[in-house]
Amino acid sequence: MKKYLRLTVAVLSLLLVLTACGGSGTPSKAINVTITDFAYSPNSFTVRAGDQISFTAQNNGSNVHDFVIMKLGKDISGHFTDADRPNIYWGKENIAPGTSVTDSFTAPAEPGQYQIVCAIAGHFEAGMVAKLTVVK
Repeated sequence: MKKYLRLTVAVLSLLLVLTACGGSGTPSKAINVTITDFAYSPNSFTVRAGDQISFTAQNNGSNVHDFVIMKLGKDISGHFTDADRPNIYWGKENIAPGTSVTDSFTAPAEPGQYQIVCAIAGHFEAGMVAKLTVVK
């Protein structure tokens, strides 16, 4: 019984360490996201400034969705409008239900917190928001 308990504690400790090391706080060169109605999973990403980032999104929802990174300091607070379009840093729009898309982009050069939203009317209000943390 003690051996089983020690093994369980060891496995759980290892899982905690792996989660901490591979979580959203660790910079990555890839963004892999699953989109549902109306959420991103995961909803937080960390990249290094200026890195080339590979992007993959799987839309498991029943609606078309976007993955739009706003420029630093240009957060949406009410709902996304055409006036917000010039404030997009990078985005993949019109991701159809049941499809997967891949692309790449260069991470922003300026460190900080960047808002990610779905630009389709009503989706931001429904909670389709995430964050991109850019570090040096």
